[in-house]
Amino acid sequence: MAEAVRRRTRGPYAKSAATRERILDACEAVLGEAGYHAATVRDIADRAGISERGLVHHFPGRDELLRAVLERHEEQARVASTPAPGLEALLHLVERVAQDSRTPGIVELHTTLSAEASSVHHPAHEHYVERYDQIRRYATSSFVALDAAGEIDSTLTPDELAAAYVAMSDGLQLQWLYRPGAVDPADTLQRFLQSVVPRLREGHPSFVVAGNVPSSG
Repeated sequence: MAEAVRRRTRGPYAKSAATRERILDACEAVLGEAGYHAATVRDIADRAGISERGLVHHFPGRDELLRAVLERHEEQARVASTPAPGLEALLHLVERVAQDSRTPGIVELHTTLSAEASSVHHPAHEHYVERYDQIRRYATSSFVALDAAGEIDSTLTPDELAAAYVAMSDGLQLQWLYRPGAVDPADTLQRFLQSVVPRLREGHPSFVVAGNVPSSG
């Protein structure tokens, strides 16, 4: 009897979760094709093969849906192997930027929401405060480790290097959205690392993402 109850409750939940994932997949696809502002709930529902009413059952509005897409994207990145703080960690962040550049719709979504969420009244404000705190701490720990090993050649402190690194990451992606062919975010971040970590100027096996970032067009 207990097993039968578990099967009955698990079935609808699994179906609902699958529908939710299908909606998120559809939203990401529409974002990639139409962009942040042109992506509509109707287009997303059509792509997911459900009614607008069915979509709203899972996501009350467009903003909630877009945030869910971005949060899933970030969670997938967190689940991936993350090196301990140090040089490999900084190169891992470069690789993530390169991967993000293959999904311009997600980059546009992140850039837009992160700017809007700077207001303390925005529903995603706390999410972005936590996100930037985590990334900055990770980068700071990495530069601290390199500095302790005598591998940093810069007048900036590890805290300042981390803040610059995170700012460059977002700023370069924003410029890339404007002029895809003129800016390569991953390559520029790698060159920044080379400028402060002397041994990277001689090459590094992880330097494989530079020049491999496709344009958003």
